[in-house]
Amino acid sequence: MCGYELMSKKVLKQLSELQLGDLIEVIWLDASRGKLETVEELREAGAAGAEIDLPVTSYGVYIGSFGKRAKHIVLVASQWLFAQGYGQIDCTIIPVGTVENIRVLLPKLMNAENVQVCQQAFIHGRARRLMRRITILGNEL
Repeated sequence: MCGYELMSKKVLKQLSELQLGDLIEVIWLDASRGKLETVEELREAGAAGAEIDLPVTSYGVYIGSFGKRAKHIVLVASQWLFAQGYGQIDCTIIPVGTVENIRVLLPKLMNAENVQVCQQAFIHGRARRLMRRITILGNEL
């Protein structure tokens, strides 16, 4: 399973039209309520039975789809710059099979160089920019 089999044709089309750096909104279903709840607590809150689909709306900059066994949409939700050339990113990772809708809010919000830095930071755990070159774990790109 590559992660695309469970997606609707609409979502597959939306995903194929995304451009790296787009600011997007993703509506998807999470399988967790964030805490353990008994069936009684769920029913008191208005949930029928053992319902676990929790609708979530996430916002962020699209930096790609990753995964070998199942594809995941990766969004940069926050980016910090502590000092010149040193920062941190916070990513939201969404299994594509849970996505109900994708909407582009602002095309190409993040430039290509910054997208590449964020991708490498996500993939390798760290990345840095030196004189407009990206260095990842000691290897220049």
